[in-house]
Amino acid sequence: MGYLYLVLVALFFSFGGTSVKLIRPFFNASMITFMRFFVGVLWLLCLKAVTKKRFRPDFRTSLKARWKWLAVGSIAKFLAYAAENTALSIGVSYGNILTQPSQMILLTILGAAVLHEKMNGLKWAGICCCVLGILLISWNGMPLDALFGADLMLTLLYIFAGACAGLFIFAQKKVAGDFDILDSNLCMFIASSAMAFLVPLSQGTVLPAAAPDLPCILAIIWFGFVTGIGFYLNAKAIPLVPFQMVAPLQSLMVFFALAWGILFFHEPVSVWIVSGAVVFVAGIMLMQHRPKEQLQP
Repeated sequence: MGYLYLVLVALFFSFGGTSVKLIRPFFNASMITFMRFFVGVLWLLCLKAVTKKRFRPDFRTSLKARWKWLAVGSIAKFLAYAAENTALSIGVSYGNILTQPSQMILLTILGAAVLHEKMNGLKWAGICCCVLGILLISWNGMPLDALFGADLMLTLLYIFAGACAGLFIFAQKKVAGDFDILDSNLCMFIASSAMAFLVPLSQGTVLPAAAPDLPCILAIIWFGFVTGIGFYLNAKAIPLVPFQMVAPLQSLMVFFALAWGILFFHEPVSVWIVSGAVVFVAGIMLMQHRPKEQLQP
């Protein structure tokens, strides 16, 4: 089941850009961010009701003890989705593939700096591959003067989104011992949803530009499902499969997203973008590689 969960999660998240493109004609990026969190919370509440999972008896105590990390995770995830949805609203539907290498670089750095995990040659090589992959995709064979135009801002938004997503995952790890994964995600997504709503509220853009059509409504529901249930399935899957298989299966999201961009929106995918994706996926796998002795219980 672990393998199936990871493939499903990769498939789910690969539709992120597709969802934004279907919602964007009716709502701006800030409202898309709020709806993604809000509907995600509704899905998590439905899951909690169906599974009949109650809060732990020590939930309030854990909440008081770990509120700082929950706050860090909430802010990080809000910023990640705000940046990602803004960039997806402007650029191609598969642009968020750049968040994956950025996320892994930050997690590797935090692991070494905070958790005192050892940095070896493979991890450094993985970081270099991720940086090279990002550069190849950002360059995309353009003249160097064009590289520093509008596309650079999109790249920076995705890098920032990936770094914030990595910080969210790190916060999840810090509270994992005190909370059920469903409860910690629920707490953080509720807080993120409240923060996200303040942006369109202050902009006066809560109401849609026109009556949303059926694809838009379905995309909103699906986007929330991916946000809420996707993270839960991912957390459930990781303990069920060999560690070295996690990165390759999660990275399928990149190639799914490229396929949807071509299939649904006829977006150009050059050899530079494919090459960059292959390079940074290889880098992600290198950074997640562990020697055999570290995999022993």
